[in-house]
Amino acid sequence: MIATLFLFAALQTSPAVPAEDRWEDLVLTDNRACTADGAWCVSLVEEVWEGEVVVAPVVRAAGDPAPGGEIKAGDIETYQPWTGLVRLADGGFLAGVEAGARSMYSGGGGQASELRLYRLDAAGAAEAGEYGAAPVLTVPLRGSLMIRACFSEADMKQRAGACHDEYSFDATLKTAGGSDALPMLDYETVATAFPRGVSRSEDSLEKAPLTKADLVAERDPKCSYQRRFVFDAAAGVYRPDQPLPDCSDYTVP
Repeated sequence: MIATLFLFAALQTSPAVPAEDRWEDLVLTDNRACTADGAWCVSLVEEVWEGEVVVAPVVRAAGDPAPGGEIKAGDIETYQPWTGLVRLADGGFLAGVEAGARSMYSGGGGQASELRLYRLDAAGAAEAGEYGAAPVLTVPLRGSLMIRACFSEADMKQRAGACHDEYSFDATLKTAGGSDALPMLDYETVATAFPRGVSRSEDSLEKAPLTKADLVAERDPKCSYQRRFVFDAAAGVYRPDQPLPDCSDYTVP
C-alpha cells in the first residue's frame, strides 16, 4: 500500500505531459531504459494469465523503486525494455518490450528480436483487456543470421571462398502525428543478404557458381519497406496501411 501511494505521488509530481504526444529516446542501463534527464524509466514485470507468463513494461518516475529488469525465459529467449517511449496527451504512455530469440546451427547461428508495444495508463501500467495485458503492436525489430554454406573444397570453389550466408534485418519505429486515439506510427525496415542472390529457401550449391562480384551485401527490396500504422480503436490494435511481407528468412533465427 505504501509503495502504491509513493508511486502515485511520484507520478503526480513528475514533469507534466505536454498537450500533444511526445517521443522520447531512452538509454538502456542496468535493465532499465530511461530518458536522458532520468525523469522517466521503463522496466519489465512478469504477469501470469491463465497459466501463461506475459512480460510487460511499466513506467516509473524518477526516484521510484524499479521492479523487474531483464527477464529470461529458458536458454534462448530474452526480454529487455525497448529504447523508445511515447508520452501521450491523456497522461498515458506507449512503451515496449524487446523480445529476443537465438538459435545455433552447425557452423552458424542466428538471433532476432521483435517489438511488443503496449499502451500504458497514467499510472504507468499496461492496460489489461479480457485476456490480460496484450500488445497493441507486434513487429520485427532486428535479425542477424549466419549459415554455413561450404562442406568441401569443391563447395569453397563454387562459392568463391564465401562459405557462410549472412542475413541482416533492422527496423525503426517513430511517431507520425496524431490520430483519433493514438499517434500514427511509421515503420521502416532494411534487409540485406550476403553474398548477392542467396536465399534461405534455396540451396546455393545448386545454383551457378559465385564470382568475386557476387561477394557483396545485397538489399532485399521485398523486405526493405515502409509502412504506416494507425490505431484501430474498435480492435484495440495498430493496423498497417498495407500488409507486411513474409520476411521470416531474416526475422526467424
